Amino acid sequence: GNQVVTAALNWPGAVGPISISGLQPRFVDVDLTLAGIDEDAAANTMEPDVAAVLVTHLFGNNILAPRTRAAARSRGIAIIDDVCQSIGAVKNIVNGMYLDSDALALSGNGAKHLGAGELGFVLTKDPNLIEHVDHVSLTSSSRNGARIFSAYSQGYNYRPNVFSAAIASSRIKGLDKQLKKRRNNATILWQMIRDLPGLSPLFDPADHSQSMLNFPLRIELEILGFPQGPAGRDFIIKLLQAEGVPVWVWLTRPVFEYLPPMRGRWNAADFPNTMRLLDTMFYVSEIAPPNDAEIMKLYADAFHKIWSALPKILGRVREVATAA
Repeated sequence: GNQVVTAALNWPGAVGPISISGLQPRFVDVDLTLAGIDEDAAANTMEPDVAAVLVTHLFGNNILAPRTRAAARSRGIAIIDDVCQSIGAVKNIVNGMYLDSDALALSGNGAKHLGAGELGFVLTKDPNLIEHVDHVSLTSSSRNGARIFSAYSQGYNYRPNVFSAAIASSRIKGLDKQLKKRRNNATILWQMIRDLPGLSPLFDPADHSQSMLNFPLRIELEILGFPQGPAGRDFIIKLLQAEGVPVWVWLTRPVFEYLPPMRGRWNAADFPNTMRLLDTMFYVSEIAPPNDAEIMKLYADAFHKIWSALPKILGRVREVATAA
């Protein structure tokens, strides 16, 4: 087959290589409670022309998707996991077992858990895939030290280097401690803001198997009286940023609208959960150490200040949302 099933809510860098490799994406919607691929929709899309399924784990969440994986295995379809934002997914998180996957993509980007510069990894047990990656990645050295140059390198892989690899290796030793601190910070913050109406996390921060790259939240538009669309969310973000809280919007469109080869071939309205999340979600970015409970308290105080003021400014929010 030449089709790759994946979620419409996705990172362009994860989906772009599908077209670069001469394959075609087949998008499905996401589970609203996970911000991950809708496993039933994906399982129902496993047709003979499907070669692989790409499961992207966003924000540090783990997307187990057992029905998707079972459907793929029963049909001989490859399973690829992008765990660049969820490094903990490489561990035995499925009832003591590892994810059923043929390959996991892991990032050493400075914004990720390893923070080693522009560095990428492919984790697999498939010797043929290992040999293939050695030949197409932008590196002048192969696994056995022989110098190799491939004319088929297309330039879409980061160039590995010894310095970045050494940084990544050194950070692995403290990774469990880092993940624990991230989880603790997010749990502390959520405990202090969980009673605010119209605010909910994308996944449970008390889940000790996730990686909590950052703390993703979403606005319940109906509860707060906002009209549909992103304007109400964006207004609240500006208020929080004015109070010094590091909150940001990640993506604002389905992934296919970011990629020229795919633009115009898919309709955003066909992915209602994706659009709902894109219009309502945001994240708190600075939850990693050395930030601690004291910093989380400052964040929480700002949230409470904004929420207490909302009744007074709700009319203004509606005006902005309607104008948009």
